Amino acid sequence: MGGSGNDSPSSVPGPAPAGLPVELAFLTRHGIAPAALTRAAERAGRHRTDPVREAIALGVLDEATFYRAFAAEMGLPFHSVCPPVQSGGRYAAILREGIVPTQEVAPLRFVLAPEGPALRRMIEAGPQRRDIAVTTPRRFAEALRRSNATELARHAAGLDESGLARDSARTGASRGQMIAAVTSLAAAAIGSVFAPLETFFALALLLGPLFLGLILLRLATAIERSAPDLWQSHRWRIDDARLPVYTVAVPMYREEAVLRQLTNALCALDYPPAKLDIRLLIEADDAGMRTALAKMALPAHFTVTIVPPGAPRTKPRALNLALLEARGSLFTIFDAEDIPDPQQLRMAAARFLGGPPELACLQARLVIDHAAEGTLPGLFALEYAGLFEVLNPGLLLFQLPIMLGGTSNHFRTETLRKLGGWDAWNVTEDADLGLRLVRAGYRIGDLPSNTREEAPVTIPAWLKQRSRWIKGYIQTLVTHSRAPLSLLREVGPAATFAFLSLAFGTVATALGYPAFAIAALLACWDGSLFQPVGTLATLTSTIALAVWLLGSIALFVPPAVGALRRGSPGLLLLLPLLPLYYALVSVAAWMALYEYFTRRFAWNKTEHGLARQRAPVEAAKSGAAIPLRPAPESARY
Repeated sequence: MGGSGNDSPSSVPGPAPAGLPVELAFLTRHGIAPAALTRAAERAGRHRTDPVREAIALGVLDEATFYRAFAAEMGLPFHSVCPPVQSGGRYAAILREGIVPTQEVAPLRFVLAPEGPALRRMIEAGPQRRDIAVTTPRRFAEALRRSNATELARHAAGLDESGLARDSARTGASRGQMIAAVTSLAAAAIGSVFAPLETFFALALLLGPLFLGLILLRLATAIERSAPDLWQSHRWRIDDARLPVYTVAVPMYREEAVLRQLTNALCALDYPPAKLDIRLLIEADDAGMRTALAKMALPAHFTVTIVPPGAPRTKPRALNLALLEARGSLFTIFDAEDIPDPQQLRMAAARFLGGPPELACLQARLVIDHAAEGTLPGLFALEYAGLFEVLNPGLLLFQLPIMLGGTSNHFRTETLRKLGGWDAWNVTEDADLGLRLVRAGYRIGDLPSNTREEAPVTIPAWLKQRSRWIKGYIQTLVTHSRAPLSLLREVGPAATFAFLSLAFGTVATALGYPAFAIAALLACWDGSLFQPVGTLATLTSTIALAVWLLGSIALFVPPAVGALRRGSPGLLLLLPLLPLYYALVSVAAWMALYEYFTRRFAWNKTEHGLARQRAPVEAAKSGAAIPLRPAPESARY
């Protein structure tokens, strides 16, 4: 059992000193200076935060000291290690109320770690019974997670009752989809043998409008300017009292190389610490990360969450656990290598507070910050400039769906829970979730705030990452086209066409890029593209010529415009290399297609910390860096 820190029990709490909430007033009887508690109470009143969290954030005392004093005040034993607790019940409600039965019958029947209103009620009621032990909320959550590991793993993987009722990439293609795919492939194969020219014309007529749609979307977004950034121009700052509690989830696996950079970046966030709920999500078998984190003195608003073992081993499975335990009314995700703008959470909170209820998600802009390190990172930076400065803001301006990025998405927590969180079986869970939000009637907005990211620096690493993205696009396309009429009814013709252009168009153009390029060159060489014979050939050649000419423009314009908008004109020197870059995308697409049938749910891990020219974290306040945990007394010299 845990060590008992129960001093001689106090009597029923007396009247609270003037100006102190009951959650803090009793601490004056346990050696905490009233002046420090008054400072914490005043700050909590200004910020509208929980007084206990504010006191802990200010360093007046730590969590263990508070709950040890609370136990003494209640006349109850304190356990620094939570006893084993019973499983079952409503997990989120138990976590919120902070009381659960133990696995023992006597003398200890319950363990207690209340917070917020529950803590206040218990202090006001005074000691009630003696078969209860007190522990810290952190230890309470760990014990509850261990006892419910099997059910939590099922919930996070979408294998519980509610998860199985939702559409998921887990089930693959439906029988109707497989019949349609086999029939189409068979017809194309037979036609290519007996009527190759007519088959080519038919395919061109069928796919041409979709490719044209993708091209026109890219060109239209490059022409349309996004709304001005009033935050930057007016430097408006929302009052701390209006800020909601914000949960920040960071899934990590074997990320020791970037751990210090990440924690420093999270500490640099300009947001009241008492309103931050930062969760570092670690896989159960990741001993290296657990060891590295144990050596760090993390602030009180950081929580290391061990994800119960289970399948699939994917990022969205970890995020579903964080969503279940999240305290914040807003929720965001950062990747391990991310360096977000310190103001990003404030910006997002302001947008949500001022936006309509149907605004459920904001996508911040991702920036590759080491483009000068080599040609591949430079091309990646150019591609990201086109995507996050041009394509995404333009599509959102037209109220069309986008394929969300896997990081720096900001959500209303309650909306996420209504949708059931992420599809744990989709390896680009962000793309799937973006469309599910739109299908449910919600809106996505652009957030003009940068998150600096690390690009792969080698071609093999880049191919692994990109093939996973395209494999996820295939999964998303399969999942949301099982009932095409329902999709059309829920989002409308324009959004449906935009989704097909972005998902199917992206995959098809990547797969067919070599064939299209060779066919276009041959057609130009022999003149058949410009001198068609017959009505069908003329129509096909017209579409092909439009796709070729406009597609060539659409290949270069968004990245070029994005580079200029981002203030990185040096990236324009890489524009001539984009055709070769998209040839690499084609290689990744064929890898993705192969993996879809052989390793559908495998998560190709991207190794981080390899870049050598990333700019350091800019601390928003003094003391942002996390120190190492102090050495034991016997080890100090």
